[in-house]
Amino acid sequence: MNLWGGVMWQTKIEKLTPEQKSLIPIYREKWQKIALSTQPINRQKAAEGIQLAYTLMGYPNPKIMFYDSPHAAFEILLQKIWQRWESKDDYGHRHIFKDMWEPLRKELEMQVSDKLCTEIDGQIGEGSLQPNQLWSHILYSQIEEEWQDIISEVSVKLLCIWSYPIPTELWSSYVCWIDFCISVLNCNYNWDNWRVLESIVKYCGWIYPLRNICIVCDRPRKLLLDAQYRPHALEQPAIEFVDGYNLYAYHGVRLPEVYGKSNPQEWRSKWILTTKNAELRRVLIQEIGYERICQDLQTIEIDNWQEYTLLRIDEEADIEPIFILKMVCPSTGNIHTLRVPPDVNSAKEAVKWINWGIDPEDFSVQT
Repeated sequence: MNLWGGVMWQTKIEKLTPEQKSLIPIYREKWQKIALSTQPINRQKAAEGIQLAYTLMGYPNPKIMFYDSPHAAFEILLQKIWQRWESKDDYGHRHIFKDMWEPLRKELEMQVSDKLCTEIDGQIGEGSLQPNQLWSHILYSQIEEEWQDIISEVSVKLLCIWSYPIPTELWSSYVCWIDFCISVLNCNYNWDNWRVLESIVKYCGWIYPLRNICIVCDRPRKLLLDAQYRPHALEQPAIEFVDGYNLYAYHGVRLPEVYGKSNPQEWRSKWILTTKNAELRRVLIQEIGYERICQDLQTIEIDNWQEYTLLRIDEEADIEPIFILKMVCPSTGNIHTLRVPPDVNSAKEAVKWINWGIDPEDFSVQT
């Protein structure tokens, strides 16, 4: 027995039984299903969880305001940030999820070995949502861009830091870990903290917890993802809320509406020239293909060698100049294109580069 915080704990759990291991995918699927739900939130239960969180942190119950989407909530957030600067009042962010999760996690870690904690974390994370893949980051970026013409860049960044939301889908794996330790390993736990965490993830969409108000956003009514859980859809929004706010995305990269409504086969090379976002530009180049880009945009012939031609696109289509090696198959006449580094000076040098440094003159057989 170990003594910690005045409570007697038994020896730490060191390993899982086969039966316990078999339950990890079940709990992972349970919380992932909650995280990806497109059902309307339960406003009454959401309010109860938020009120309990504020009470446990020693704050008075906030005014809870419900909105149909994060975008709809943004206007009130903008008002509050100006009120904060003008009145010097503390409207600031309240870390209600973090403040409940951290002590509960530490409490459970006192009962489970470090090695087993890591093992459970890893298995819960396999095939589940990852923060860098989540649509929330893309959606928040869109909100920032839409307001750039109204408030300064500095204000936008301050707003992001000061009022950053709690996207509950981000926390689903954290809650899954705790649920597994409580329900399967029968660990002791703080009931109130667990009730707050469970309620927020189960019954809320995004939440913006401030001092006097807590904004709660509904879930999207449509959420289309690829195999890696990135927002993705063709010719339709990947994410759509009940108030009509939507987002187009291609394998996790946010698309302007005009791109998202079109099939990638219809995307235009000239869009590359006006796209400032490097990730979006990468997607456009990848899907349009260098062969069509060479046809659509002005190219300059740099050099020829046998059936190879080194071309340069005479436009600022990317961060660095685009050099293309054009290859014509002698037997079929088919044309193939491949991008090469902008520091190559000849077609022969480009051929050497694509063949891992082997001089083309050394080929015994050319294909």
